[in-house]
Amino acid sequence: MTRYLSAMLLTVVLGLAACGGGDITQPDPDPDGSPTTEPDGPIDTDIWGFDVPTNPDVVLLEWLSVGGFVPVEYNVGRAPRYVLTAGGQLYFQGPMTMIYPGPQLIRFQKVQLDQDQMSAVLRAISQTELVRSPEGSNETANQFVADADTSVFVLHHQDSTTSEYSIYAFGFGENKDADVAEFAVLAAAIEAGSSGSPVDTAVERLQVVISPSGPVEDVELSSVVVWPFNELGDVPTVSNDVRCLEIGGDDLAEAVALFDAGNDATFYESGGQTWRVLVRPLVADEEACVTR
Repeated sequence: MTRYLSAMLLTVVLGLAACGGGDITQPDPDPDGSPTTEPDGPIDTDIWGFDVPTNPDVVLLEWLSVGGFVPVEYNVGRAPRYVLTAGGQLYFQGPMTMIYPGPQLIRFQKVQLDQDQMSAVLRAISQTELVRSPEGSNETANQFVADADTSVFVLHHQDSTTSEYSIYAFGFGENKDADVAEFAVLAAAIEAGSSGSPVDTAVERLQVVISPSGPVEDVELSSVVVWPFNELGDVPTVSNDVRCLEIGGDDLAEAVALFDAGNDATFYESGGQTWRVLVRPLVADEEACVTR
């Protein structure tokens, strides 16, 4: 019965992603798991041990990387490794060039998971601490790995609550704890889903992390451009001298063109000061400027 319901849940949820939403229903299975009627009632979204959001466009799962030996501004609104919606849209950062200076505005790609791939991810989630506790962590790798980042898995429930589990140096060293092994299965299911045929996502909102740059030293590779919007010094600080803002609406097209013309060595002059920016699109319903 559980296998039958699982398949039905994924069929309906992924179908919603294509049609844009609707009522979720299920057949009435008999004891051996065979359907006996047409869909006639609400589906049980808790068959995985957690409430899968019924809106296919909302975020279901985030796999984030935080901390590590990086400047503080990199952890303000840091790009997620993966974002998965309830409808099976998997977002991740597109290919990056190893040539410096690289493009200033990175792009995200997305791929639609099929029913088997989404089922594998949901099954893996159901076997992790995300469904047993609202918050937890594993710091075992601190004993043998230094200056690594921390993987944070965030599960979004139907009622808008979240569960979160963090693992220091996930994927490094010899951490064989049972909870880490469970998340390794989940990570493998996510990465397997990303191996499809991704397409670039449209830029609908931008997040811009700003910090004072000081003198621009490498004049051969660097350039300084006049910032065309409101003064950067007026943007609220989020951590020390690091500031962050979201750009959308009427300013979006101009901002995308501005950053597409820049690169990693492009700085901006505003209010008599030179600023460094880290810019990226926001994906799905992601909140901007979150500090972790």
